[in-house]
Amino acid sequence: MQQLLLIGAGQLGSRHLQALAQFQASDVAITVVDPSPAALALARERLAQVTASPQVRDIRYCLDLDEAAIPAVDFCVIATSANCRLSVLRDLLGRSAVRYLLLEKVLFQSVAQLDEASALLAAFPTRTWVNCPRRMFPGYQHLRELLSSEGGVSLHVAGNNWGMACNAIHFIDLWAFVGGGTDYVLDTSGLQAVLASKRQGYQEVTGRLAGRAGNSRFELAVCVDEAPARVRVHLESANYAIDVDEAAGECRITYKADGRVETIPFPVSYQSQLTHLVAQSVLAGEMPALATYAESSALHRPFLAGMLDFFRGHDDAALLVCPIT
Repeated sequence: MQQLLLIGAGQLGSRHLQALAQFQASDVAITVVDPSPAALALARERLAQVTASPQVRDIRYCLDLDEAAIPAVDFCVIATSANCRLSVLRDLLGRSAVRYLLLEKVLFQSVAQLDEASALLAAFPTRTWVNCPRRMFPGYQHLRELLSSEGGVSLHVAGNNWGMACNAIHFIDLWAFVGGGTDYVLDTSGLQAVLASKRQGYQEVTGRLAGRAGNSRFELAVCVDEAPARVRVHLESANYAIDVDEAAGECRITYKADGRVETIPFPVSYQSQLTHLVAQSVLAGEMPALATYAESSALHRPFLAGMLDFFRGHDDAALLVCPIT
């Protein structure tokens, strides 16, 4: 029986559990670890909202890895907050042989932590991916193919009341996926204010965040108002102008050569519909449609360095880590 491990059972982790409970490739046991009894209760509650696969033979809930006591893990998700992810990773790899690992993001809170994790992962045979799941959406896979020979892609994301500090890496990853770059220069000069995050102990930003690599660029913008949260994605290249409305499940592609407009459906999946697909892929020896740790680390590096400089200039020059998760 294959062993699946989920570390972190809060708002996002409990969604990972809903997906893992749909694993169908073989018989599995799932262990959920979180030091918070309230988080474990939430995980149980959300698990009851889905129909588990008959191949999920056992589900355990534990307060720590000592209690879990799993010497060999086939697939693990670390869905903790960023402030403890490195220590959790260190603890996990020090006690268990892990075949495949999926990390939530932002990965860590500084370039120093990123480097320490890179060295740690290099010492083990664990294969690791980072969960920026828009790469898994068929719509974005189609757009990547469409833009593959364009030579430069611009991404503009605008909306209101969305957490840019904690979600920017999602869109930077998307930009890289559809034809942007990895070795980009970050521009934080358009950021305007620091706000308390809805997650206690973390901070958010408003304004604009931009980056450039060669002929490709991205710009992310957020405002705070009373309207419901909404995000719109615009991609542009020499031959195409593309507008994606994820909430409406629709994509409009304008062909610049003749002005023709094509509207296609754009289904969006929730995390509760995805994680088991990643687990099934890697356990079958296939590559999932996600960035590897090395790829995502390269995207995180300029982001974490630039954001830490911004937070230092805004609040505390002695700050050692970005207060984001």
